[in-house]
Amino acid sequence: MDKEMNIDNDILIALVEARPVLWDKTLDIFEGTKAAREAWSQTCCELNKVFKEMESKGKNESRTFA
Repeated sequence: MDKEMNIDNDILIALVEARPVLWDKTLDIFEGTKAAREAWSQTCCELNKVFKEMESKGKNESRTFA
């Protein structure tokens, strides 16, 4: 990415808290990487409204900021 993303930490925390698959190890689905990838994708889309339209390389770079 050419420039750093400015992410509001409070928003990021709220988005992750809303998706227990990302943090709750007691869930059976926690082990499913597909579910976690989807949850991160949803989180990234909410943080960066153009995330769905980005090329794969840009998506991977965006995920490193989350």
